[in-house]
Amino acid sequence: MNANSFDLQAELKNLPAKAGVYRMYDAEESLIYIGKAKLLKNRVRSYFQTQANHSPKTRAMVAQIHHFNYIVTNTEVEALILEDSLIKQFKPRYNILLRDDRRFPWIGLTNEPYPRLFTTRTPKRLSGSGKTRFFGPYTNSGELYGLLKVLRQHFPLRKRPKPLFKDRPCMNYSLGLCSGPCQELITKPQYQAIVDQVVLVLKGKTKELEDTLQQQMWEAAESLNFERATELRNRLQAIDLLAQKQQVVSDDTRLHQDVIALAEDGWVASITVLSIRYGKLIASKPFTVPLAHGATAEEAYDSFVLQYYRGLEADDLPDELILQHPLSDEDVVTTWLSAVRGRKVGLVHPQQGNKAELLKLALTNAQAGLEQAKLYEASRLQNDPVRALQELQTWLNLPTLPKRMECFDISHFQGSQTVASMVVFVDGVPDKSQYRHFKVRCAEGKPDDFASMYEVLGRRLTHRADWGVPNLLIIDGGKGQLSSAVRALRESGWEQSQPIISLAKRYEEVFIPNQERPILIPHSSPALFVLQQIRDESHRFAITFHRSLRTKNTYKSPLDEVAGVGKQRKEKLLQHFRTWEAITQATVDELEQVLGCSASVAEGLFEAIQLKALL
Repeated sequence: MNANSFDLQAELKNLPAKAGVYRMYDAEESLIYIGKAKLLKNRVRSYFQTQANHSPKTRAMVAQIHHFNYIVTNTEVEALILEDSLIKQFKPRYNILLRDDRRFPWIGLTNEPYPRLFTTRTPKRLSGSGKTRFFGPYTNSGELYGLLKVLRQHFPLRKRPKPLFKDRPCMNYSLGLCSGPCQELITKPQYQAIVDQVVLVLKGKTKELEDTLQQQMWEAAESLNFERATELRNRLQAIDLLAQKQQVVSDDTRLHQDVIALAEDGWVASITVLSIRYGKLIASKPFTVPLAHGATAEEAYDSFVLQYYRGLEADDLPDELILQHPLSDEDVVTTWLSAVRGRKVGLVHPQQGNKAELLKLALTNAQAGLEQAKLYEASRLQNDPVRALQELQTWLNLPTLPKRMECFDISHFQGSQTVASMVVFVDGVPDKSQYRHFKVRCAEGKPDDFASMYEVLGRRLTHRADWGVPNLLIIDGGKGQLSSAVRALRESGWEQSQPIISLAKRYEEVFIPNQERPILIPHSSPALFVLQQIRDESHRFAITFHRSLRTKNTYKSPLDEVAGVGKQRKEKLLQHFRTWEAITQATVDELEQVLGCSASVAEGLFEAIQLKALL
């Protein structure tokens, strides 16, 4: 069907009541979203009914839908698999995509006639024959290289991509670090047996390997092949050493378990998978998932489980998944995973007991991963402020590059001591010499952020000659604060073309005057990062000023208004009498003794204190 002749309402009526996958397109024929449905008729229609319960991401997506198409499947499981395959292939804008965390190293095993091990920080999670297999990521580089050292010493796989010599093996063979496949010093089945053992070690299935090696060692000894028996014994000892380093976290040594926990801050999610085999924690795998366009943590969690396990082989799947959040289609996911594994895969949501403690451990790791991800992203984006400003100009359709940006924030404590901050960024970086703070007059005693913003913007706009004109004004808040700021702009006589926006924290929505729908800048964009940075800096500056005022007022005393009482005398009186009431009850002699002054001075202070007490 031609997209230009697409009749949305007519197509909605013709949707089948069957399982399938639907694809949403915008007016430019760009694929923007792929989803699955138990009943296409109900699921697709729900997007175009009342949007009151839709997330910001869904509202933004629906506003761009021009037409859609769909593929009918026989079962929900087929729809689930097809949806994930299409998402990986087309990477639509509004779908959540798993990002392999390139900050951590992985171990790769090539799929060649004689495979070899290598390390990388840029893995490609590919499945199927003819593809390299990856194990990891390893959050501790020392742990990874220690493991590789043990594997290369006791499991002699080739190390070089190509043979060094044509007619003889290299030094690695002489040192026992290679089995010499380049010179056919080992048969292919023998070499593959070593590869299979290495895979078991990397998967944490050391118990199965120990049983096999133990049996082979005794068989070699009984046949008087003591050299082979010694080699197998050394492998067993190396595996035992590796196993001792693994933390025992579960009493159930029969189950293979994966524990999945998520931590997020609204713009990015950090997900940790704890792999537990035979009761031992063999790996903690961190992943980063950008929460693009206001996506929720639950959506990210749901998508992660499907994308992560789709790339694993049957024998990599655990007996049980310990989950932090329920999945939207748990029955379908359970059926799919069990079919791939050939045995049942259970999904549990523990509230107490050992499994709940495992989930708590995974969450602790996820929270640590979130802090690392934020630092990594900040350092990456901070190195290119020009790119951030260029992207910001594009997203906001600004007439010029926002070289000077000013951000305003209001701070108060239950309406008292209301203050505001003005933070200035020049060329994408803070210029603290131009920061300003304000004591708000209109809202003292009653919280009113709108009136406060109107007053502060009005006061700032009177200083255009001294402080200059910004390329972009940024208000910390939503539509209400923005409306107050726009009114102050209008009444101060500024040009209506002055660029101004507000940034709402919950979903990082950018509001623009006279535009109903907010702009949702992708969370991976440097443009949003620089907006978040200036917003957070204005909040920090306002809070700091507010706290200093509160601290100053906390130490105020009626003694401050008593003639003849300076800082030192005030400290002595408060240290001795503790309270103002006790000071008013003090005699002239007591004042003379505490302050160490003359009788005439003590009499003068006594009279001043009594006069202040009467007022």
